[in-house]
Amino acid sequence: MRALLSLLLALPLLACGGSTDRDPGGNGATPAPAASSPATVADSRTAPAPGGLKTFTDWTVGCDNGATCQANALMNEDAPAPPVLLSIERAAGPDGAIRVRVQSEGEPRLPLTITVDDVAVVRGGARAGEFTQWTGAPAATIARVIAGGRSAAITGGDGRAIGTLSLTGASAALRWADAQQGRAGTTGALVAKGNRPDDRAAPALSVVLAPTIRGEAALLDPQLVKAMRLNAKCEGEDLPDVTTKALGGGRTLALVPCLTGAYNIVTAVFVVAAGKAVPAAFDTPTVFDGESLGLAANVPFLINVDFTDDVLSSDAKGRGLGDCGIGQRFAWDGARFRLIERREMEECRGSIDFIRTWTVQVVR
Repeated sequence: MRALLSLLLALPLLACGGSTDRDPGGNGATPAPAASSPATVADSRTAPAPGGLKTFTDWTVGCDNGATCQANALMNEDAPAPPVLLSIERAAGPDGAIRVRVQSEGEPRLPLTITVDDVAVVRGGARAGEFTQWTGAPAATIARVIAGGRSAAITGGDGRAIGTLSLTGASAALRWADAQQGRAGTTGALVAKGNRPDDRAAPALSVVLAPTIRGEAALLDPQLVKAMRLNAKCEGEDLPDVTTKALGGGRTLALVPCLTGAYNIVTAVFVVAAGKAVPAAFDTPTVFDGESLGLAANVPFLINVDFTDDVLSSDAKGRGLGDCGIGQRFAWDGARFRLIERREMEECRGSIDFIRTWTVQVVR
């Protein structure tokens, strides 16, 4: 992730005020579904290696380790909050599904019409949470026409204009995705078409064994809380309370807020056992470098942390709009936290549908 995001993350932390509750990923998406027969599945012990993002003028694109790729339209850097967002996602493999998603302010009346260069491409769409989406043949048609267009307009079922999008860079972004998925020169490519068969299989996902957590969190001694704050070099007197969660095996997760800002809360992560607290172990660096703001170098920090359904999450925002940053999801394997999903957006240009760059199969 470029150094720019590090600066964006650091600067807001010096401001005062509460945090917003928008998920930087903007979509509530989760990692690959958990399997249920750990006795027959081995942990891959794979070191996380998230993919990178590429920006082509007004589009940005990235892929995860399973070769699922996503391309997002971006707004002009000096434009106000965008009235409409659009992303194109395609799974790997010969039968890789294509999904086109649109999000706008409010809830536009269906069916939506997508027009490219003044020619109507598709009319329809189905609600999917905050989004309107197309799948199957209509989605493939939208993607291919967008790749050859200059601008797109979206209209609601009531005839109301929802917004317009620049398609400059869309062709290059989708061509790049074709190459990452091994489709370049095949009949299945969206842009880089050829005569070869589209027969490359999707890469297998790494497996993380993360047993379901049971038990109760320990009650923390106030002196232990004080010691953790000192260890992490937390700043400020009026910090939020420490949150605890059971990790099983007599261990307790302690989430210790250390620094608050306008839209980011920095939290130190400890594991408590037998009345002693140690910095939590992770299989990959966390996003935030606490030392850069005077916090401890030997303690892991997460941003806007949450622990729900046995998943520890961090959602670092580059700015209050939530249109850039990094989201990480971790599962506890009994000894350390394992990265099970990473989503990110380098460009602060209106897109809150973050691109997934790492995922695994979680086995409980």
